[in-house]
Amino acid sequence: MIRNHEERRAGNTPNTSSWRTNLLQPGQPPSIETGRLILRPFELDDLDDLAAILADPDVTRYLPGGRPRTREQTGTTLQFIISHWEQHGFGWWAVNLKTDRELIGWCGLKLLDSTGGVEVLYLFARRHWGQGYATEACTASLRYGFQELKLDRIIALAVPENAASRRVMEKMGMQYEKTAEYYNLELACYSVTRAAFQPGAEVHRVRQGISL
Repeated sequence: MIRNHEERRAGNTPNTSSWRTNLLQPGQPPSIETGRLILRPFELDDLDDLAAILADPDVTRYLPGGRPRTREQTGTTLQFIISHWEQHGFGWWAVNLKTDRELIGWCGLKLLDSTGGVEVLYLFARRHWGQGYATEACTASLRYGFQELKLDRIIALAVPENAASRRVMEKMGMQYEKTAEYYNLELACYSVTRAAFQPGAEVHRVRQGISL
């Protein structure tokens, strides 16, 4: 899930030195191809499609505030996603179906401001739930984080009652650690280490730039 990007905890400086040497140059985020999906950089032209997804109350139920997003709010979110790549050299992707290139959600990696760690996050349009897309995209994101960024550990966070999201975490091989405060919310925390991660035999091709 995505959090309010304005929420920071005072006195915490993210420690990014462990992956800083592995970052792509600013403005060159990659795309990833999996068996059924293309994870590619967001563009400002994605606003209308993303706004339609975030206007669904079922999709935004577990986001901060729990309400559908306006087009203006979605525009702010889109700008933040793009700036995250520019600032940190990694981030989350637009997820498109390979069959018809439909934008169905997002998935990727986000700097966890309160600890300096990295979380995997995901969100998909309601009509694409239950088809394994979240697990497929998240596995690709974890693989990128461990193989390309050389991260040692990645976490995932979910509202405790969001059983579907927690099942995705478990399918990725993540283990429940605790329920604690993140982003001023009580969230269930799962994690997986590079040593424990098993990517499987899924298609995984990393390409530079937008690939559609």
